Amino acid sequence: MMCRASLLACVGLFAVSAQTAHAAVDEYTVEPSQRLDINLDVCSAETQLAVRGTGETDLDFEVTSPDGVSLVSDAGIDDYISIVLTNESDGCAQFSLSVSNLGDEDTDFTLVLEPVVPSSTRVKKYIVQGNTTESHDFRACGTAANVDIRGDGDTDLDFIIRNSDGGIVHEDAGSSDATSVKLEGLLSDCETFELEITNIGTVYNAVMVVIEPEGADTAAFAGTSPTTSLAGTGTATSGSGEARIVTAESDGPGAYTVPANTHLLIDLPVCDVSRLEVRGSGVSDLDFSISDGESREIHSDVDLSDATFKTMTPKGGCETFRLEVRNLGDEDNPFEVTLIDPATRVGEIGAGEYPIDAQAVTKVPLQVCKTTQVRARGRGYSDLDYDVTDSSGSAVHSDYDMTDHTEFTLDPQGKCQDYQITVNNRGTDKNVLTIAFGKEDEAVDARGRSGPYVAGPSRPNSAIAPPGQIVGFRKGEEFGNGELNRNISLLNRTGEAIASLYWSNSATIGWGKDMLAASALARGQQWNIEVTDGSDACLFDFRAITQSEREIEVAQVNVCEDSIVAFE
Repeated sequence: MMCRASLLACVGLFAVSAQTAHAAVDEYTVEPSQRLDINLDVCSAETQLAVRGTGETDLDFEVTSPDGVSLVSDAGIDDYISIVLTNESDGCAQFSLSVSNLGDEDTDFTLVLEPVVPSSTRVKKYIVQGNTTESHDFRACGTAANVDIRGDGDTDLDFIIRNSDGGIVHEDAGSSDATSVKLEGLLSDCETFELEITNIGTVYNAVMVVIEPEGADTAAFAGTSPTTSLAGTGTATSGSGEARIVTAESDGPGAYTVPANTHLLIDLPVCDVSRLEVRGSGVSDLDFSISDGESREIHSDVDLSDATFKTMTPKGGCETFRLEVRNLGDEDNPFEVTLIDPATRVGEIGAGEYPIDAQAVTKVPLQVCKTTQVRARGRGYSDLDYDVTDSSGSAVHSDYDMTDHTEFTLDPQGKCQDYQITVNNRGTDKNVLTIAFGKEDEAVDARGRSGPYVAGPSRPNSAIAPPGQIVGFRKGEEFGNGELNRNISLLNRTGEAIASLYWSNSATIGWGKDMLAASALARGQQWNIEVTDGSDACLFDFRAITQSEREIEVAQVNVCEDSIVAFE
């Protein structure tokens, strides 16, 4: 999985693909103007350390080696860090982490230690000061490795990557602070590269480096013990106390709720190859692990989302797996557990609505069987960033702009293929993600937008609302037949006539036909209509084109609750 441009999601990459080791995860609270010292027992040859705060204050970090040498001093104005710790001893070594709270309120942070194996994705963060050049080593394993490097957008960065012989294998002197390259022909026992970063700007840049291997061994490095733990907390105090461990009263698929700061254990009897899908309600971060019938961990998912997916193959006909769901948030989180026969997963999969809490992540499995256009969008409450990967984890599409919508096309090469979309809510408000599918070869209307026809009135009501008064509808109630009131008033406040009007279900790709046909909606005129497409959907998008060809879009209008759409 290639990491997104936002550094928060990179730090959220806590699971680094270790197959035989277990991560150590804990939460802490650091008081304002205080420093927290935490001891880290590192027994593996390499261990990924990742720390992420809540985003509410600036945290500074200092990581020190067992012999007291400073490995990282991160004084950027953020609250996250990621580094690979190298243990050169034959046994365990104790590193130290200091976390300083520069804010004026208590703040929580999550700390994760994950043993690294050759197939792990490594994540490193560097603070590169202005007008400086720094060199850093990184290891890449497997037959090839994808390297993705992104800064925080504040300055221009130039990059040079040299192999173990000193030869330049990649150089990027462009005008951005990002670069990517696939390193080919690596040795299975890993190769060390040198990364040279030059900051062209006058201020520092926070740079995240993600190294994703291909064709690497999943076993631990020879001669090392895959055990890593939090040895002690020094002056640290736990942010949420000891988590309760609770066994669910039922087992198998169904609806469950995991209370705040609780580990919920669920038994999953499986007799055929099944795809497990677990999705929370979006109110908190859930972490997951799955163990087989012999108590061996076969799946670990500790990213910032509350969803996970895994295909399970039972041994000996039937096998009972154990699902552990860990709620890291302060609210109870209801979630659904489903077991699906992969043979029944045909056609398009993934369209629908998905809640995303503030500063949280969700992910959705997608399946398409022909070239398909996909539209993903929020309700305008916050910035959403998107990463789309195929079944092998290779990047297909990324969108890191300041909006909450994106569109892309998936080409499964004539057969049904699985994809995954990961969505990061970068705002402080909750948002709701809507995913919709369309066909790339759909008819395109005169103004370049394709999609299904949406039925509706063909001519506007000529009544003009008196100045300062809008004739709307009472909302939040039902008609006598039990259907929701979908009447709404469209008001032209553009200062000119509206020549064309479109609306469509937010969960569809296209606009359909011009609802005004040959008419126009005059300046100040109001049009009372009923908006429906025959479904139960309440969210619709509206688009107006004025006589001067100015285009105005109003997205995610709840026609079952709102009474006015004003074009201005």
